[in-house]
Amino acid sequence: MNDPMGLPHELREHDRVEHYLIWAGKAMAISGGLLFVALIGMSLVSIVGRKLGFGSVNGDIELMQAGTAVAAMAFLPYCTLLGEHIKVDFFTENMGAALKDRIDGLAELLLALACAALLWRTSLAALDAHESGETTTLVGLPLWIPISLLLPSLLLMVISAGYRAYAHWHPAKQVPRGAQ
Repeated sequence: MNDPMGLPHELREHDRVEHYLIWAGKAMAISGGLLFVALIGMSLVSIVGRKLGFGSVNGDIELMQAGTAVAAMAFLPYCTLLGEHIKVDFFTENMGAALKDRIDGLAELLLALACAALLWRTSLAALDAHESGETTTLVGLPLWIPISLLLPSLLLMVISAGYRAYAHWHPAKQVPRGAQ
């Protein structure tokens, strides 16, 4: 417990790959934050309009559901780069640093594989939604659009977790450890 809870640490780039991963992760997280702000604005307009008798935004709940999924997913690649995913290190806390790095690298590799499976299945879901022409009930938003917007975040998360796995196993690399 060296780092105070709630204080973010800064990523330090060691090479060009890390530079581009950090840049892409930050850009994606900022875009997710902007989407959340837009969704909050839409929700406020809908609530105030309903209270003042002007009516609400048609399909606000549908748009909120789709937008929230896309916005929340946009934060995960940067979270992966920072090493800030929840992990239980009860069994590894007394191990040596070298063994811990090997185990953490394996965990990052498993995360990359799980995200790759999600990427594959989500892309198939987007194709299926496109082929079936499925839309939301009130606004008629084609479902393949928000499903497809999840794919860039998943792809960057696969790449980020894979890079962190490599960095854990590479003796010259240093990776952020997350809150200890």
